[in-house]
Amino acid sequence: MQTRPTFINLFKINLPITAIVSITHRLAGMYNFFITLPLSLYLVANSTKDKSSFDFLAQRISDDIFFGLLIIISFNILLYHILTGVRHLIMDLHIGENLQAARLSSFVVILTSLIIFLFSIGVYLK
Repeated sequence: MQTRPTFINLFKINLPITAIVSITHRLAGMYNFFITLPLSLYLVANSTKDKSSFDFLAQRISDDIFFGLLIIISFNILLYHILTGVRHLIMDLHIGENLQAARLSSFVVILTSLIIFLFSIGVYLK
C-alpha cells in the first residue's frame, strides 16, 4: 500500500522545462485576458479619440516609467503567449512531439521571448 504525501512543496518539485512552458502559457493567457486586453482597449480608445488625447497618452508613456514598463511587459507577455501557443499548435500536428524536440522548442520559445523582452526594454529606456 502506497502512502500519499500529506503536503506537496511546489518549490521542491523539479518540473521539466516543457511543463514550465505549458504552465506559464496558461498563466500568460489569464494575464492577457485580465490585464493586457483592458490595457489595449484603453490605449486604442484614447489614442484614436483626437490628437490631444493621443499627445497626452504619448507624453504619459514617456514620462511615467511605471506605465511604460507595464505596457512593454504586457505586450511581451502577449508575445510569449503567442509563441507558446504556436509551439503547442505545431505539437498538435505531431511535429516535435518527442522529448528532445519538445525540450528544444521550449528553450527556443523562452530564449526568443527573453531576447525580445530585453530588446524592447532597452529601446524604451534609451
